[in-house]
Amino acid sequence: MGGFAGRALGGRLQRLAAILVIALIVVGCGRAGEAGGPASREASASARPQTRPEPAVASSTPVVSVRPAGSGSRRPATAAPSGRRHRPRSPFASPGLRAYLASRSGDVTAAVYDARDGRLWVFHPGVREYTASIVKVEIMGTALQEAQQAGQGPPPAEQGLMPSMIEDSDNDSATALLHDVGGASAVARFDRSAGMTDTEPSSLALIPGTPWPGWGLTTTTARDEVVLVSRFAYPNAVLSGASRQYGLSLMENVEPGQAWGVSGGVPPGTTIAVKNGWLPFGANWQIDSIGWIDGHGRDYVLAVLTAANPGEAYGIDTIEGVASYVYRSAG
Repeated sequence: MGGFAGRALGGRLQRLAAILVIALIVVGCGRAGEAGGPASREASASARPQTRPEPAVASSTPVVSVRPAGSGSRRPATAAPSGRRHRPRSPFASPGLRAYLASRSGDVTAAVYDARDGRLWVFHPGVREYTASIVKVEIMGTALQEAQQAGQGPPPAEQGLMPSMIEDSDNDSATALLHDVGGASAVARFDRSAGMTDTEPSSLALIPGTPWPGWGLTTTTARDEVVLVSRFAYPNAVLSGASRQYGLSLMENVEPGQAWGVSGGVPPGTTIAVKNGWLPFGANWQIDSIGWIDGHGRDYVLAVLTAANPGEAYGIDTIEGVASYVYRSAG
């Protein structure tokens, strides 16, 4: 589940910048309504995912904007040329991508929000998957929101946990921070405020039959994960600018061995804020990746959740294949 084994600790210059940013959260408290829009891996787990609904036919229909009503976009949407009607096309409608996914085993659901036209597209909508370690972004959001509501920055103990939880995917840090914020019920409150309507935080202490933290069995949808990352990527009423900047600074500096997934096919010089999760159920792997891509004429949030993969590397390859198609379609 991303970081189940201990992570190697090392100096990180980038973390110095993140520590400076946390000081700004105190300034940002009370401004949540601002204008505008692997080191070692865990052993196989004996628990099995819940029965999933049959995947729906791939949808080319956009669903509602990820921004709260009344908030503006991060930048103006690209206008259609004069005299021509703009007809946005789902990136998941690409014949190449459909053929690629047909050649892969396992289950895939995905969603992408393109900030340029304000549309959210979903592939296999409504399918719920386990989060594994991507739930750590929810836990971080909960801590930052609680600090805002208290009118102060996160307590020093929480400031010490978030970098290792996100950058190194350290599970002990995640478990400690989850306890500090109030457990699964507190995360559920944050999820509701963020607009994550189909996510259910797990209150289990451990995954049954394993020594692994139970928060990895949180269930979610690709749509909800896009909504979550968008709360960090774009101005909104849930997280202040300082909170958003701090969270993105951590996701942009994950350790090199975890910088895979939605970054697939994205060239150097692009801003990539990412969080990944991995969890084996016997020989079947849950592999998830969420993140924000900005640069080279692109500005989008992508979530790809995969299950029943025959191996970890296989699931990563599938996600990066999807990400490559999405990047090209967003140009």
